[in-house]
Amino acid sequence: MPNKDFVDIQFRTRYTPQRAGFTLSPQCPVVMLGSCFSDNIAGRMRSCLWNASNPLGTLYNPLSIRNALELFLFEEHFIERFSDSLFTDSTGKCRSFSGDFRLAACNETEALGKAEKTRNLLRGTLQKAQALFITFGTSICYSLLPEKEATDATQHLESAREALLSATVANCHKLPPSRFERYRLTIAEITEMWILLCKKIRKTYPQLQIVFTVSPVRHLKDGFVANSRSKAILQLAVEEICSQLEFCSYFQAYEILNDDLRDYRFYASDLAHPSEMAVDYIWEIFKETYLNEEGKALLKEGEKIVKGYRHRPLLMTTQEQAAYMEKMSQRLREFIARYPGLIAEIGQI
Repeated sequence: MPNKDFVDIQFRTRYTPQRAGFTLSPQCPVVMLGSCFSDNIAGRMRSCLWNASNPLGTLYNPLSIRNALELFLFEEHFIERFSDSLFTDSTGKCRSFSGDFRLAACNETEALGKAEKTRNLLRGTLQKAQALFITFGTSICYSLLPEKEATDATQHLESAREALLSATVANCHKLPPSRFERYRLTIAEITEMWILLCKKIRKTYPQLQIVFTVSPVRHLKDGFVANSRSKAILQLAVEEICSQLEFCSYFQAYEILNDDLRDYRFYASDLAHPSEMAVDYIWEIFKETYLNEEGKALLKEGEKIVKGYRHRPLLMTTQEQAAYMEKMSQRLREFIARYPGLIAEIGQI
């Protein structure tokens, strides 16, 4: 048997969840925008029938997220402005510099239809939501250069800061690197643009709490040093935003992975993204932070229903399978009747 001194040795610094200043109800939707980490947590929510969505797709830097929100929430001439962001790629697909592949389409008409549907979904969901979660992934941005200047190194280097900011894209869509200028946002730039935007959002949706996170996903293509500095800028900017706006707060996803778990076994095979186990761990802390016991019990029941839907018992006849699915459908209908506001169809997960 190990002696008592050995047993008392701590092999990791464990994060202790702290209750947020507000409680979320799974019966109210949540909007999660930003990097792919938002998709991870939103996916965990939907697997429990919590209506969590990321309508704008994967957006990495604070400026692109801000631009997308300004466009989809507040732009009066939305169709015209979104149309300005469209281009045709080498395969003939219509894509937007304002979003990722989810806004791509076969032609401009279809792309505009997708954008309008996304806008309506975002606006409608925020009307009912308690919280908007914003995940910053990197402070490094890419600014689109006019094609005629793409190979002009002198003009490239002399681009004004304002021009860089105004031409920043949400996604490079695998275009040649020569089409873009890479630069990094400053703490002051992020802080200023987001304090203004948060006030604007809060005025339109006064019930919203805005929660910032910094994605723990490592941007290794930028190098270790650049990635660390980029994340530091995001953390300091978020700290300043939250210190000035009482309806803004911070969820410590970045610190949980890097200081609590702190091991490569909690990363996926690319050694950049968190593993399923890590996301599950952060999800448990998320629930402890934002839910009361009633909310956690509701999600547990919703998760059982989803698992029941996904389960396929062996050796079932077609008739038995139909009866099983009808039983699960009835269970879902009864659950939604008791708790309106949850995801009403498994197909939405």
